Amino acid sequence: MSDEQQISGRPVTDEVAIAAKDIDIFAGYLGRLENPDPTVLSEGRGRGLKLYDEVARDAHAGSVLQTRALSIARLEWKLIPADDSVKAQAIAEFVKNVLDMTNMTQAIQELMQAVLYGFYVAEVLWTVRRGAWVPARLITKHPRRFVFTPERELRLLTRASMITGEVVPERKFVVFTCGSSDNPYGQGLGQSIWWPVWFKKNGIKFWMQFLDKFGSPTPVGKYPAGSTPEQKNALMDAIEAIHQETGVTIPEGMAIELLEAARSGQASYEAMCEYMDRQISKRVLGQTATTEGTPGKLGNEESQDEVRHDIRNADADLIEECLNSSLVRWLVDLNFPDRLYPWLVLQTEEPDNMEALTLALEKLVPMGLRVEQAEIRDKLGLSDPAEGVEPEMLLGQDKNKIFEYHLAYGLVTPNEVRAMLGMKPVPGGDKLLPQTKSTPGDAAAPQFSEGKFTPEQQALEDLTEQAIAEAAQAFSDNEEKMLAAVRGAHSFEEAQERLLTLLPDLDADRAAAALEQCLVSGRAFGAYTVEGK
Repeated sequence: MSDEQQISGRPVTDEVAIAAKDIDIFAGYLGRLENPDPTVLSEGRGRGLKLYDEVARDAHAGSVLQTRALSIARLEWKLIPADDSVKAQAIAEFVKNVLDMTNMTQAIQELMQAVLYGFYVAEVLWTVRRGAWVPARLITKHPRRFVFTPERELRLLTRASMITGEVVPERKFVVFTCGSSDNPYGQGLGQSIWWPVWFKKNGIKFWMQFLDKFGSPTPVGKYPAGSTPEQKNALMDAIEAIHQETGVTIPEGMAIELLEAARSGQASYEAMCEYMDRQISKRVLGQTATTEGTPGKLGNEESQDEVRHDIRNADADLIEECLNSSLVRWLVDLNFPDRLYPWLVLQTEEPDNMEALTLALEKLVPMGLRVEQAEIRDKLGLSDPAEGVEPEMLLGQDKNKIFEYHLAYGLVTPNEVRAMLGMKPVPGGDKLLPQTKSTPGDAAAPQFSEGKFTPEQQALEDLTEQAIAEAAQAFSDNEEKMLAAVRGAHSFEEAQERLLTLLPDLDADRAAAALEQCLVSGRAFGAYTVEGK
């Protein structure tokens, strides 16, 4: 076929380099694919993927593998509808509610063991709930129990079918594969971290022998020539008793000396084990800072930690693709006629830097930045205060300082004024008044000659005088009560006590209303004046 014919013709849609043609993994007449994992083939000795169970049992390898798995299992997830239609949104809501009632966190954590083995399998236990097919539970299975056909179909190994395996039902097993899209067995990290674990395990054996040999001195018994076998045996019994007894007896004329072995050099078994642990950390986490870094140290270890985030995000994408192509799709197929498949997304966004956010607000709010308190609470993970809670009941609140701050920077609300005056809040009183703060050098601030008022200033003066008059009228009754209390006292202390006793009976509502109206009107008038100019 000419090049021109190839270009103008239809492309080949079928897979050409199929597994059955792979000379490394096709098992010929057995009708199954063999796992081409070189470590399993050379070190497995018939154990297959059970070989990597020894890796998971290692304290350090198990720790870093768990860290990687939990970094995915802990992520929040959400369902994105297939489109904006009502049907698509209803399907997405259904799938979300179903998965919320399933052991998703546990299933994701256990499926992440595919990172070690290459692939991992979860069986779906279906049930009917309110007329819909839903997974009651996902139970993961060890990959040693499964094989694949040349068509990459999963087969379950049983006593009745130990070579090719039994056919498994559709929509029954979720298979998560890592490291290879061509090889259904995947390419797990066990291939590379098996050897550091093996070297460390055998190195520790020699380390124990070393400690036994060099940790305590070797006793040497000396006996004179002509000693009888009974005397020699008595000396040997005394030597053996040294390790257990606080004192020993030996025949006369014999002696026991302690022989201490000397060694030199800097190499140690501990350094070898630490080196192997670092290699395991690099392979699993992409860095070593998480397990061995210096707390508080910046620079290199902080940049290494970023690499781990990249690996975590990639793992999250792989889990998403696996669940969306299997469990999510099956839920829709079994329960809806419309194939509007939602997309499950693991939320890998980094948390906000709270320290940087706080510093930014401290600088920007005084400059005029308007920020909703609810948004800040969401960033900090704090709940809204309960309705009716007074400011002084809130942790860390100094209402006087906060009010002064809000007043200085135009962040005061009518309800805040009412709270300072001991009055109940009113509906709609939590909206900020327009900001009117201006600095002395602000070009927008009007400049006036000394002793003269502009019409705007004169209006404020009139408003102030009116408020003072109303407040004075409101306080007239209280004034008579206070004067009577003071006149009836025989000492300053008694007058003070009388006034404190009288305080709850004084009427402050009229004065508070007048002051509140004055403050709110003044702010509003000032804002209108500045905006108008």
